[in-house]
Order: sequence, then C-alpha cells, then structure tokens
Amino acid sequence: MTAQMATEKILYRGQQILDNFDSLQNRDHFHFQITGLTKPTRDIINDVVQKILDRLGANPLTSFHLFSGLMEALLNAVKGNTRFVIFKDELLKKLVTSGQAQEYEAEDVLATIMETEPLRDAMQRYIVPDKIKKTVQKILILQDKKRNKKLELAGEEQSFLAAIREKTQKYGLKISLKIEIREKELYIRIRNDAPIMGLDMDRIAKSRKRHHELAKEGRSSDFFRPDFLDEKESAGFGIAMIDEGFYNIGLNPIECFSIQTGKHATSVYFTYPIEALQKMDF
Repeated sequence: MTAQMATEKILYRGQQILDNFDSLQNRDHFHFQITGLTKPTRDIINDVVQKILDRLGANPLTSFHLFSGLMEALLNAVKGNTRFVIFKDELLKKLVTSGQAQEYEAEDVLATIMETEPLRDAMQRYIVPDKIKKTVQKILILQDKKRNKKLELAGEEQSFLAAIREKTQKYGLKISLKIEIREKELYIRIRNDAPIMGLDMDRIAKSRKRHHELAKEGRSSDFFRPDFLDEKESAGFGIAMIDEGFYNIGLNPIECFSIQTGKHATSVYFTYPIEALQKMDF
C-alpha cells in the first residue's frame, strides 16, 4: 500500500504512512494505491480515517459506519478486479475451444469484446456466473489463509494463486483510494480497473431502490430479512451494507453514494456532509 499526499507530492509506503501522519494532518488530500486488502492495510486506513474524523470534530459514533462502508467498497473493488481476471480468462478459453477464434487471434478478439459494452454484456451470458463466483470466493479464501498463516497451502493452491497473481499483473489492474477534506464535506473516491457488467448494474440499481423504499418507511433494516435474500445475493450484500451505514448516520445514500462504470474502470463516490458527521446523536 502506498500513499501520495497532495498538494506537495510525498510518497509513503505501508507503515511509513502512519509514522509520518502527524506532520501531514493539516493536508486536505490523500491518495492511496492499494495492492491488496490485507490486515495491515485495513489497520492503516482505519487509523487515517479516525484521525481525519477527529480533526473534523465528528461524533465518534460515525466512525464505525463510515469505516465499515469504506471496507465493503474496497472489498468489492478487490472482488471486481479478481472477477474480471477470471471472466477474461474463461472467455479466452471459450473463444479458442469453441473454434470462434484461433489461438493466435483470440487475444485480439477478446480485446474487441471487452472494449464494446453490448458485446461484453452479451458474453456475460456465455460464461457461467456461478463458476466465476465460486472461483473468486476460492481465491479470497486462499489469500486469507496465506495472510493469516493458519494453514500451509498445498502446492496446487500456491500454483493457483501464483497464476491468478500473474494474470492480474498482466492486465495491470489497480485499486486507488482518494480522500479529500472539502469546505463542507468529506469526499471519498474508490476506483478499480474493471467495469461492472450491465446486468449487474441493473440488479444493483433495483436492489438499492427497494432498500430505499423500505428506508422511507422507517424500516431499512428489514431489507436484511430472509425474504430479501435473493435480492441481496444478486445485487451485492456489500452494497446494501454501505447503504445501511448511510441510513444509520441519517443520510440518504442515493444522494451521497454513487457508482459509475465504464470500459476500463469502476468508480465509487462517497460524500459525507461534515455537519452531519458532527451532529450524529443516535
């Protein structure tokens, strides 16, 4: 994990961020490059966010909701990049094995598909979503085992993770986190180098709308009851948790939390009015 402190550009890595943070507390811009959501990375982000909230005079109760939402969004970014690597790999294999493209031209065909949104979304139906979901989950579990050193990874597991790491590096997928202290709001932007497919964006929008309808009735937490389980699974449990954090602070996530996606990246935007962070009393 690296951090760039604007306006005068200073680059720090890992623990250096916290070691030097006291001298940087008056800065209003922070830019982090995140290589993985490890425990040290989470701890550093938590400390930085807490120091910023203290500086703003925020009610301590806001810290949990803000940090939880930030971690959910970062985890979604990690999953998004990983899912994109698996999706491209599966699609490349199918192009070759189905005879739709010769091996030497498959990469060019793949690039054309990924650059064209209708084609890219159409290919989402061509690749089995459950297979990608299970593969991503397997990767996250193995990475967690490796980080915590609870169990020794088998040789095939180590090779599997190494292959995924190599593919991720090949595609140059990154995650960045930008935090800005503005005159009246705390602004946060998270960007990862993978698009969200059109069908998934539609599901997210539908799920958030239903959650918001419940919130207007004063029962946003009902969204997490079993009868809404299918919606959460398809649209992303993490997104609903982020929305709920805004509701708990007394903010409307439809106004304060947005997701934008394009050919090459997905950006998540959070805005927290400073007055709301200071006033929270429940």
